[in-house]
Amino acid sequence: MSKRTVFALLCLAAPLFVRAGSAVPVLFRIDGVINPVVAEYICDGLKEAEKSGVPAAVIEMDTPGGLMDSMRQIIKGIETAPFPVIVYVGDAGARAASAGAFITFSSDIAVMAEGTNIGAAHPVNLGADKTPDDVGRKMTEDARAYIKAIAEKHGRNRELAERTVTESVSVTAEEALEAGLIEYVVKDFGDMKKVLAGKKVVKNGKETEIDLSGMRQVEMTFFKKFLNYIAHPNISYILILLGIYGLIYEFSNPGIGFGAVIGGASLLLAALSLQLIPINVAGVLFLLFGVILMILDIWVPSFGILTVGGLVSFLFGSLTLFDVKEFPVDVSLSLALGATGTTALFFIFAAGSGLSIQRKKVTTGISGMIGLEGEVKKTLDPEGEVFVRGELWEARTAGGKIKKGQKVEVTEVKGNLLVVKEKENIKE
Repeated sequence: MSKRTVFALLCLAAPLFVRAGSAVPVLFRIDGVINPVVAEYICDGLKEAEKSGVPAAVIEMDTPGGLMDSMRQIIKGIETAPFPVIVYVGDAGARAASAGAFITFSSDIAVMAEGTNIGAAHPVNLGADKTPDDVGRKMTEDARAYIKAIAEKHGRNRELAERTVTESVSVTAEEALEAGLIEYVVKDFGDMKKVLAGKKVVKNGKETEIDLSGMRQVEMTFFKKFLNYIAHPNISYILILLGIYGLIYEFSNPGIGFGAVIGGASLLLAALSLQLIPINVAGVLFLLFGVILMILDIWVPSFGILTVGGLVSFLFGSLTLFDVKEFPVDVSLSLALGATGTTALFFIFAAGSGLSIQRKKVTTGISGMIGLEGEVKKTLDPEGEVFVRGELWEARTAGGKIKKGQKVEVTEVKGNLLVVKEKENIKE
C-alpha cells in the first residue's frame, strides 16, 4: 500500500477518532452564586457536549442560590439535553439552596454527598425587606407551581418539594433520600462514580447506561471566570468604592492622573458587575448622598454634622445596595462597616487636606503678591515705584497721591504693574 493511500485513509478516519475521543462524559462545576455567567457556562457547555455526542453530563454543585432567570435557563438546558444530566451536590459541607434545589430536582439523577443539605427555595430572601403581600404571593405561587411541575416530571416527592418553596424547608442528604427527593447519597465524588456505574436511565425514550470513566471537565473561559468573580456584591461594592475614592482624590489633588485612571477603571468594572447583579436604586442614592454630604462638610463649616449624616447615609446605602429579594448574597456587614470607617478617614485626611490646600491663598508667583505690604520709593501720582518682596516694581495708586516712604498694600496685579493702596486706608 502506497504512502498516499495510507495518508488518505488516515484523513478519512480522523473525524471518527476525534469523535470517539471526545465522546466521554463531561463535568461542570458550580461553586457559588448562580448568575447569568454561570447559566451561560452550563447551557453553552451542554450544547457543545451534544454536538460531541457525549453519553452523559455531571453538574457538581455547591450554591446558596441565585437569580431565578439564570436558574430557569440552566433547567431548560438540562431538560433539552438528549443525554442524562446528573446533579451531584458535594462534597461534604456543600448545599443546594434556593435555585440550587430547583436545578437538583430537574436532573435525571440527583445525588448528594453525606453532610450536605438541600432546600430553602423560597423566592424572597427572609432577611430582606418585605415585598408587598400581593407581589410576594405571586412570586411564591409561581415558584411553587414551577417546582411542583419539575418534581412530578422526574417522579420526586412533590409535597416536600413544594414545602421547600412555601415554608423554606431544608433537609439533609439522608432526609432527601428517604423522602424521595433524590436517588442516591454517597461519600464523595469518587464514590458517586462507582455507585452510578452500570445504572440505566431512560430519557426521551432512549435508554443510557451510565459510565463516568474518562470524564473530562469543562472549564470556564478566562473571561467568564473573571466576570463570575466580579459578579459578587462584595467585589462590586469594593470596585464602586475604589472608583469614588479615585475620582475624588484626583479632583482634590490634580496631578498625573493616577486617581482618575484607577477610579475610572474601577467604576467601569463595577458597571460591568452591576449588569449581572440586581441592584437597589435606593441604596445607590443613599450611598451617593452620603458621599456628597461628606464632600460638602469639607467646604462648609458644619462642625461635623454633615460628615456624621453622610456616614449614616453611606452605611445605610452600603447595606441596601443590592436587591437581596432576587439575590441570595448581599454586602457583608463587616465589609460595610470597614468601608464606612475607611471612607470617613479618607475624607478627613486625603480629600480634606487636598481641598484645603486648594483653598489656601497663593503665596508664589505674580498672583502671590496680592495682599503683600510694600514701601513707596517714587511718589505715586498716580504712577510711581514701590519696593515689594525685595524688588522694585512699577506701581499705580487706585486713587489719590501717595508720597515716597509711605506703606502700601498690593490689591491687584496687571502684568508687571502693581495696583496699590495706602496701608492706612485699608481697613483691617
